[in-house]
Amino acid sequence: MAFDKGIADSVLDVIGGTPVVRLSRLEPDLGREVLVKLELLNPGGSHKVRIALSMILAAERDGELVRGSGQTLIESTGGNTGIGLAMAAAVLGYRLVLVIPDNYSPAKQRLLRGYGAEVRLSDHRLGNNSHADMALSLLFDNPDWVMLNQQANPANPEIHTRTTAVEIIAALDHRMPDALVAGVGTGGHITGVGRVLREHNPAMRIVAVQPEGCSLRENRFVGHSIQGLAVGLVPAVLDLDLVDDEAQVSYDDAVAMMRRVMRTEGLAVGISSAANLVAALRVARDLDEGARVLTFAYDGVGDYLDSLTEE
Repeated sequence: MAFDKGIADSVLDVIGGTPVVRLSRLEPDLGREVLVKLELLNPGGSHKVRIALSMILAAERDGELVRGSGQTLIESTGGNTGIGLAMAAAVLGYRLVLVIPDNYSPAKQRLLRGYGAEVRLSDHRLGNNSHADMALSLLFDNPDWVMLNQQANPANPEIHTRTTAVEIIAALDHRMPDALVAGVGTGGHITGVGRVLREHNPAMRIVAVQPEGCSLRENRFVGHSIQGLAVGLVPAVLDLDLVDDEAQVSYDDAVAMMRRVMRTEGLAVGISSAANLVAALRVARDLDEGARVLTFAYDGVGDYLDSLTEE
C-alpha cells in the first residue's frame, strides 16, 4: 500500500509505509529495546485509514459498492476510522453517515463534517456501544445503505496482515520482537500483525492493552476515558487465542505518559498510544535484558489536548 516515489494519484495512494522508531530516551537505563511504529504519520493521522480503505475496496470487489455511485455508507466509529472513511468516501464518491458517541471530541466531530460526512450522535450514557446500536437502527430504516462493520469485517485484520506486518518485518530486518504490545478496540491490527509475526517468532509474547477494569478474556467492560480501547464487546475480528496476556492501564497513567513521551522523545501521541507505551515498558521490564518490544502510536495528541492540564 505504501507509495515510494513520484506523484501519487490521490491521498489514498500514500497510506502506509510508516516508520518504526526506537525510544531510547523514555527510560534510558531500561536495558531493553522499545520500538514504536508511528501510525500517526498516515494520511488522516492514524492507523485506521488502512482499514477504512481496505473495507471499501473489499466491498467494491464483492459488488456491494460501485465507485462514484453516490451510495451511502454507514459506520459506527469513535473517530479515527471515521476520518479514514470520510477521506476515502470523498475521493471515491460515496455519501457517508457516521454515528459516534456524543462525548467524543468536538474537534473530531467538526473534522468529520469538514470532510463531508454526516455525523449522528448517540447517547454515550446508554453504554460504550451506544453508537453501534444507533447505526443498526438507522440501517434498518435505510436498507439500501451499506454498513462496513469494522468490528466484524475480515478486511480489517487482512490489511494489517498484508501491509502493516510486512512493513514491520522489513523495518526490523527480520529480527522479530520478543513481545508485541497493542491496544484493542476492534482487534484488527493485533490480530493481523500478531498472526504474521508469530509465524516468524513462535515464542513472541502478545499483550493486549485495555483500560483499567476492562478485560477481554473475562468479557468485562466498564466506563473509561481512553478513547479507542475497550468498545464494550469482544470484537468478531479479534483472535483472542493469539493473546498471551492483558495489560490494564489507568487513564491517569496514560495521560502522564502522553506528557512524558513528548518531553523525552518529542512524540506527541494520543491517549491510547500512551497507554501502549505504559504497557510496553511494563512488559519490557519482565523480559530478559536486551529483549525487543514493539508497540504502536495510533494517532497524535491533537484531539486529546484537554487531557494535558498544566502541572
